[in-house]
Amino acid sequence: VVCVWIYSSPRGKLFICSILDFSLWVSDSYSIIGPAQPILVLLGADASLPCQLFPEQSAAHMQIRWYRAQFSPAVLVYQNGQEQGGEQMLEYRGRTELVQDSIGRGTVTLLIQQIRASDDGQYRCHFKEGYISQEAIVELHVIGLGAAPHVHMMGPEDDGIRVLCSSGGWFPKPRVQWSDMAGAKLPSLSESQSQDGDGLFHVEASLVVTDSSLGNVTCSFQNPLSGQEKVSALFLPEPFFPRTSPWKKALAGTLPVLVLLLIGMSYFGWRELMERKKESQEKEEKERALAAKEKLKAELDQRKALYKEDWKKALLYPDWRKELFKPAPITLNHNISHQTLSIDKN
Repeated sequence: VVCVWIYSSPRGKLFICSILDFSLWVSDSYSIIGPAQPILVLLGADASLPCQLFPEQSAAHMQIRWYRAQFSPAVLVYQNGQEQGGEQMLEYRGRTELVQDSIGRGTVTLLIQQIRASDDGQYRCHFKEGYISQEAIVELHVIGLGAAPHVHMMGPEDDGIRVLCSSGGWFPKPRVQWSDMAGAKLPSLSESQSQDGDGLFHVEASLVVTDSSLGNVTCSFQNPLSGQEKVSALFLPEPFFPRTSPWKKALAGTLPVLVLLLIGMSYFGWRELMERKKESQEKEEKERALAAKEKLKAELDQRKALYKEDWKKALLYPDWRKELFKPAPITLNHNISHQTLSIDKN
């Protein structure tokens, strides 16, 4: 409504332009500066997330909002000189506080108590004055150091000993590394992980040790963010390793050769069998062709004999007709003969 009234006069246009120019000047008059590096905090400790107005000026009259992925509900809202609990996320109630010691100099710090694994991630500090707003991003990394690794022998496996190392209470997922007495790294046979209700990681890693001369193995869990680690070692007595029979070693050396010989013999036997089968098939085909040829010849001979017999009968037919049909005397009665009947006396 005000805009319509202002556009009704030339002065209104000048007034709007003045407001727009002033807004741009205000938005450029300050900015928000956050920490250049992520803030690392141990699990269960308190975290301080700072934001600073630049250039330095009071933020007491501004609306200050700390939020995460969504603008509302927020982690904390400060307005009219006090915190507003109506928009606060449930998981942050009773755990957050806006440190106002330096708010007059534009420094605003969000205090989060008793840090949890779920607190890990990005936070945004949003400053608003009138229609102008600015914000900055603060990264919080939670570090959870779990318990010391528990290492124990599972039993013999594949001519060696299977060893299991496990630890829980880590965040984020730790790195697991096996090593021998000399510090050489050993690859894990398997690794599994799970998270509890608080989001903390429990990791298990296994290793099969086949070299009885190693003496002991070391298992270390390391936090990837802080580099802090916890280490446990296990001594492996040589008598615990399965004893290998000399016959077993000899068999292990000759078995591949025997397998190759068996494969070769099987191949040549199969090849000979296929050749014999092929020869047998060719022989059967020849025999079938010969039998068909002989059968066809017999049929032709039979037809030829029948044809000759019929031909002989055809040659004898004129003589047979002469013998069967002889001339006979005919006497005509002129009294009853037809008037158109004529007789050739010749």
